[in-house]
Amino acid sequence: MMRQKSNSAEVPLPPWEVRRKTEVPQRAPLTAERIVDAALAVVDTEGSGAVTMRRIAGDLGVVASSLYAHVRNREELLLLVLERVMKEVGVPEVTGQWDADLKAHYTKMQRVLSAHGDIALYNFAAFPPTAIGVAITERLLSVLLNVGVPPKIAAWALHRLTLYTTADVYEGWRLANKDLADWIDPVRDYFASLPADRFPSIVGNVDVMLDTDSDGRFELGLDMLISGLATFVTD
Repeated sequence: MMRQKSNSAEVPLPPWEVRRKTEVPQRAPLTAERIVDAALAVVDTEGSGAVTMRRIAGDLGVVASSLYAHVRNREELLLLVLERVMKEVGVPEVTGQWDADLKAHYTKMQRVLSAHGDIALYNFAAFPPTAIGVAITERLLSVLLNVGVPPKIAAWALHRLTLYTTADVYEGWRLANKDLADWIDPVRDYFASLPADRFPSIVGNVDVMLDTDSDGRFELGLDMLISGLATFVTD
């Protein structure tokens, strides 16, 4: 009688020989939105100087060349980050009180920009304008025109207010990266040591000059600009 060959395929595998499939998590598709998310996270924690196409690609787990299907270059990426932040600022609400509306908008802009590293740097001479920038400008320009501010004054005033706010935020970011005590104390000591007979105004007001209330300084400057603009209101 011939012995039949055993068919190993019919024998169940012992549990220690079972080959378990490794589950590979599905990676979310690469989009401009995800790229901007990653870049914004870097700006928030390290500043715009740390944003490179290679760095962002690494954070997303992709090769750098794949980013260029969605953004042209680093400069465009940072402008997209700025646009994202300005969307957080949003188009201002209009209450009918033109001065209060302006102050509310620029105060919010200062607060939001300050929360996102040094992205304010890219609001200097930002060009081309973004859709959210156009919407904000249209709203604020109409507010000023509706109270009789001449078009040229209204347009230039908005530019000055935006520049003031942007500069305030950027300076604040730079100071935040310094040890203020190491910077201010030597200046305070120097001012206090000046001959009082020659520099009475400085010597007598050292503490006021070096007060670190940055929000108070910003509000004062904003009030001064808006008060000056009020002289052009006719309605």
